[in-house]
Parts: sequence; C-alpha cells; structure tokens
Amino acid sequence: MKKLVTVTSETIIDDLRNVPDIVLVYPLKSFCVGYPLEFAADKVDGLVLVNRILDDNDLDELDCILKNNDFKGIVFDDLGIIDLVKDKDMQKILLLDHLATNTESINYYLEYVDSVVVSNDLTKDEIVNIVSNANKPLVVNVFGLKTLMYSRRLLLTNYQEYYKLNKENVMSANIEDKGFKIVENAYGTKFYASKYYNALELLSLQNVLYFWYDPVLLDDAKIMDVVKYGTMPDNLSDSLFLHRATVYKVGDLDA
Repeated sequence: MKKLVTVTSETIIDDLRNVPDIVLVYPLKSFCVGYPLEFAADKVDGLVLVNRILDDNDLDELDCILKNNDFKGIVFDDLGIIDLVKDKDMQKILLLDHLATNTESINYYLEYVDSVVVSNDLTKDEIVNIVSNANKPLVVNVFGLKTLMYSRRLLLTNYQEYYKLNKENVMSANIEDKGFKIVENAYGTKFYASKYYNALELLSLQNVLYFWYDPVLLDDAKIMDVVKYGTMPDNLSDSLFLHRATVYKVGDLDA
C-alpha cells in the first residue's frame, strides 16, 4: 500500500520520508491554487502538483520547467498538460476533481495517463465499483480538505477591499451551519469544506496506485498522526459524501 502525501509543511518533510511506502507530491510554485505553501521546481524530489487552469503562456512556461527538471511524476488537472508529458519518462496522474465520477470516462483518460484520481464526491459503493472496473490502478482520496469550488477570481481580495478589511489569504467562513476554509493566491481562490474528508476505511481497496493524503492547513503533529496511525479527532473530520449520496431529483431539496 503506497500513500501519496501532499507536502503542506516544510518542517515535516524529513519525518514523512522516514515513513515506509510514502511518496511525496509538492505543489509547484505559481502553478497551484488552494495551497499556502508551494515549492520551486528545484526543491521537488518527488511528484509535482499542478492544479490550476493554464493558458498558452502558462503551458509554455510549464513545458520549460518540465524539460529542465527531473520530476518523478506529475499530478495535474489541465488537459493541455497531457500533450506536454506524453513522451516524458515520468508518472502521469490526472486530477479531474468533480469529473472523475464514472468508470467509462476514467478508462477513457487512462489511455493517455498512468492513473486518474477518483472524485471524492462519490459514495463508498460508487468508489469501490469504479476502482474494481478500472483498466489501471487508480488514485483514491482518503484524507484532506474537500474542495467545494475554485475560481480564477480573487474573491477574498474583492471582498476585503469592498468592506475595507485587512488583507488575508487564508480565512474561515460560515453560511448558517456550514463551515468553509478559503485560500487565495494570485491565481485564484479555492473554497474547502471546514472538516477534513476522512475516507481511511478505503485503505483496503485493491487496484489502487496511491491512497492520497492532502492535509492542507493541518499542523505537523496531526499530519503524522493521520498518515502513520490513521487517527484524527472526530471534531476535525467527516466522511462527507462517502456515506451521503449527492444525487437528487428537482424538488427533493428546499430552495
């Protein structure tokens, strides 16, 4: 069982390296949203994460970075990157977030990449079915803040400027009883659910390339607890959609 762990703290890198079967993935500087900590290309000694929408100039810049650095692999969500990496000797993992929700589309993309990250919008039964029927081993989210939305607009900046508030790049917010964590940088704004998605019960699945831990905004001690021992305080985590299907008919929910 291999664990893919996003590096969200510099002070814990050596500790993570000492845990067996852990592979590190680093948010690439200027090519990510939702991560307060990013890494220059020459600091990456594992896989690299690119999770924002790119334009032609961005793709050219990324192409140059890929040619001049020997990354072990790349996790990415912009489909234009497929062409950049198709001939490179590196692990290619497609992150489609809310789109990788069925076996047919995932198997289609597996013709072009080594693996696909299964959406964590799904129930346990749906994830089990997809993984069982995939043509290649998949990446399964088992822990991390659940992405709710991503905008290329600077939503925090606009809000803070309008209300003449102090500038913050990370903040918490609530709408009635629903909590959110919000992270902004120069490339956009990402909204997360306030509690960490906990799907550690999926660790027994077969046909899995990596079980992904994405501990954004979590302190070092708790990162090590969840990665090494699978422990996380109940008040900080939730199974979210794992046991609550999100399929409704019109009229099922009050407007």
